[in-house]
Amino acid sequence: MTVTLVACGGSPNSQEPSTNKAASGMPTTTAKAAEHKSAGQLLDSGFGQTGEYVWVTSLVKNTASTVGQTVTVQFNVYDSAGTLIASAEQVESFHSTGQLLAVGTQVDLKPHEKAARVKASLLVEDNGTFNDKPYPLIKTSAVKIGKDEFGGESVSFDVINPTDKPLKNPRIGIICYNAKKQIIGGSSEYPELVPASDKYHVDSTVNVTGIPASCAAYAGPDVM
Repeated sequence: MTVTLVACGGSPNSQEPSTNKAASGMPTTTAKAAEHKSAGQLLDSGFGQTGEYVWVTSLVKNTASTVGQTVTVQFNVYDSAGTLIASAEQVESFHSTGQLLAVGTQVDLKPHEKAARVKASLLVEDNGTFNDKPYPLIKTSAVKIGKDEFGGESVSFDVINPTDKPLKNPRIGIICYNAKKQIIGGSSEYPELVPASDKYHVDSTVNVTGIPASCAAYAGPDVM
């Protein structure tokens, strides 16, 4: 079964997408209503830019009663004139019902190009690529915001393995927000191993526009 959804914008708790206004001076996203809400929902999207590097990201929710679906988010990046200057996509999967999944990737722009808007499109496919057995929720500790060794914005937190078996290559998406709860960038991390019934400390430099007021981390297993 294949289900296509297209949406972006809005806050993580909103049911309807929204569009940030360019007049605010913040990165903006373009919204389209979701065609279907039975398989997944794109709750929010946005980006951050440092130099020529843009981090595009989105927050997706599993609204189905099943797991193992392939989750693809495609991003189009536009400049202030409305010209499409870059495209990218990232593939993840749902591993639990009701899961919130951060799907993001880096986009490299040409020198002097500046992103002004990103449009995210979501495709959820129940094609049997990933394991369809539910996995226990992988929690993280509160995300602390700081500086890395070069003075850039960074975050730190612990990933908690809820099982009695080693957790190999968990996939961690990080989303950062400004004081208005608009997405301003993020990052991703893939630790090699989290010990059984133990923790792994993560330090990650985030690509953001401005200084984040808060950041959130979403962890899932690398399961096939």
